[in-house]
Amino acid sequence: MNSRTKSLWSDLGIGALAGCFAALIALAFAILEHPELALILPVAAVIGLGFASNPFVGVCALLFFAQLDGIQDKIFPGDGFKLMTLGTIIGVIVTAFRHRGMVKDALMQPIAIMGMLLGLAMIVSAFGAESKAMAANSLRRLLAMIIFMYLIIILVNTRARFEKALMILALTSLISGVILILDVKLGMTMISTSDAATTARTSEGVERSSGASQYNPTTAATMMLTGVIIALVMYIEQDKYKRFYLAAAGIGTLALIFSFARSSFIVYTITGLALAYRYRQHHLIVPAMVIGGMVMLIMMPFLPASYFERIASIFGGGGDWTLGRRMTYNVIGLNLLTENPLFGVGPGNFKKHFVDSAYRYLPGRTMYGRQLHNMHLSIMVEYGLVGATFFYGMMISAFRGARQVMRSPADSNIGFLATAYFYGLLAYMLVSVFVPNEYNKYTWIMLGLGAALPRVNRKEVL
Repeated sequence: MNSRTKSLWSDLGIGALAGCFAALIALAFAILEHPELALILPVAAVIGLGFASNPFVGVCALLFFAQLDGIQDKIFPGDGFKLMTLGTIIGVIVTAFRHRGMVKDALMQPIAIMGMLLGLAMIVSAFGAESKAMAANSLRRLLAMIIFMYLIIILVNTRARFEKALMILALTSLISGVILILDVKLGMTMISTSDAATTARTSEGVERSSGASQYNPTTAATMMLTGVIIALVMYIEQDKYKRFYLAAAGIGTLALIFSFARSSFIVYTITGLALAYRYRQHHLIVPAMVIGGMVMLIMMPFLPASYFERIASIFGGGGDWTLGRRMTYNVIGLNLLTENPLFGVGPGNFKKHFVDSAYRYLPGRTMYGRQLHNMHLSIMVEYGLVGATFFYGMMISAFRGARQVMRSPADSNIGFLATAYFYGLLAYMLVSVFVPNEYNKYTWIMLGLGAALPRVNRKEVL
């Protein structure tokens, strides 16, 4: 019996097991007079066993719902993301015998090794935290996301899978962008239900939308920005799926405007200039600039007047005082770093120190805890220079790996993927200067893909 036949019989066996298990669950809860669970749990069980038989499907689902967690919560309320992660982990364990050496090779990547060291530094930092409860809660969240990163490193192991991962990031930005625009135009919230996503408004009183995300609108915009930049580069670089990438880049760009996210506006502009310089010799650069300028002129009358006031506040216009408060975050953070340089104040403990009476005279400081709105400084403050060394080692390794593949790709298609990833990573890490993205799934998705890319390129060369 060849390996393909064995794999087929294995999948059939898992499918039969899934069917029997689902039937037993439905029968049990029907007898216990819980008809809603009799319908939902068998479906969840079948999906979980499906992830177990093909864990890459689980990774695709996790990538899809990373930004669209508002949709996920409507389909799988509660801990749906954790359950999908568990099903994917089980799948890696169950199917490991088919791919001998795959897990070992993945875990030997520099980003994977530094991720383990970062995890240890986080644990040490938690022991020294003033609030152990805050530290434990934050540590659980971050370790769960690091596990997600390892699933990406292990399972995104071919060019086709890497391309699918980038397509999913572009697709979710397109979907969330459409929902965000509809939210703003209809004056309602269609998908999001969390307080962070539904209570945000500008200083001018304009209700903001997170699209299909449960994160706050500014954080949701950072994820959308990443997918938009990836789609834009893929549209320019390759001939496949042109309409899809154009739609994702165009609708996503419009949605970023309606998100009222100043940080995304700044980084989109910077990244756009970098791309314009990269493609300055491209035969379509002049027509693209002309068309882009015309589109912006046509759109101007349709943009809310308050949008221009919000952008003007970056340069000192408008009456938005939150920019001064964000400067206060950084001042407090730098002070805490000088006092706790090695292992920091502990996971999640910036909130506790933020309300310390020693900082009561700083402008914009509130009486309730806030996160430091700067991921790069926040990592240093909460995990110290030791933890930050490993985190930035991971980030630098991701950039270096992408640049190496861009310079020496196995073929032109991998070169396109590396370029799209590089500029998506650049935009994400730049916008994280303004947002506490260490608790954002996209941070660990981008680092995981950064570890996967050089490995995929080496396999294609061989």
